Amino acid sequence: MSESILGIDVSKNTLDVSIEAGGKARHRQFPNATEGHKALLAWLEQQKCRRVHACLETTGHYSLGIALALHEAGHIVSLINPAQIKHFGRSKLGRNKTDKADCALIREFGAKFAPPAWTPPSPALRRLCELRTIRSGFIASRVEWQNRLSSGMQETTATELAQATIKHFEVQIAAIDKAIAETIDGDDDLSKKRKLLLSIDGVGETLAATILAELPGSDTITHSAQVAAYAGLNPRQHQSGTSINQPTRISKIGNEKLRTALFMPAMVAMRYNEAIIAFTTRLRKAGRLSGKQIVIAAMRKLLIICFGVLKSGKPFDAKLAMPKGA
Repeated sequence: MSESILGIDVSKNTLDVSIEAGGKARHRQFPNATEGHKALLAWLEQQKCRRVHACLETTGHYSLGIALALHEAGHIVSLINPAQIKHFGRSKLGRNKTDKADCALIREFGAKFAPPAWTPPSPALRRLCELRTIRSGFIASRVEWQNRLSSGMQETTATELAQATIKHFEVQIAAIDKAIAETIDGDDDLSKKRKLLLSIDGVGETLAATILAELPGSDTITHSAQVAAYAGLNPRQHQSGTSINQPTRISKIGNEKLRTALFMPAMVAMRYNEAIIAFTTRLRKAGRLSGKQIVIAAMRKLLIICFGVLKSGKPFDAKLAMPKGA
């Protein structure tokens, strides 16, 4: 007997679920918290669904809790690239964008394509993800107070308090970075993958940890085009006939943390990574892209190289990553 397909639309605070039971689609909403996860599992039992194939989009730590709860309860779980769901919705000519419609769409996608089962991350990887989330918050807070300090503060006490606050966040960031390094050092798989990433010219400890925490595994992403789409670095064209030809832009539909983390390493790679240098030199000679577009292309290329070394399990080789004809 095949499993019922459960579609889940995950947000920060809620889980909208859709399942077909007894020939009728049923929809419910639960809090995206431990009690909500328990309530969802109890509801599935009430629907006489002993084992379901739960399908949900990869939304970082927002989807991790319910994915783990379902997996530990014996259900099959699949995490799906959000770009795939988006394009599936377009293929159906869907006009409604609601949580109820989204979870039904995810259920239909799961029923049609039977996505592969997800393997839960190790405890070390879960700890790394949580530490990276905290670090991002500290970084954002430090930038906020640095901007306040540089906005023209004149009063001495206010300035001193702002400086002390910035110092506090710098101390916390240093502590988080130490905890991240220790977490990776203590896990053979993460340590091996970090070593592969650090073999790439332009990739440092911060970007390596971000990729390990934010980039899904091979059960979700299988080729380079999906990697670029997941980070929102895939080109988005709007062209029709001869009358419409808008400038090509990146989609920005994807993981913003990855995009942000790639900017400075890509700038470094454009100076020191032979493959990126050859790639961006060819783009400049072609003369079709602006300087900013070339940097974005370098970010995309660097991310694809990172994916390549993780997939192959082999250190970076600039000759293999060289553009054709270079």
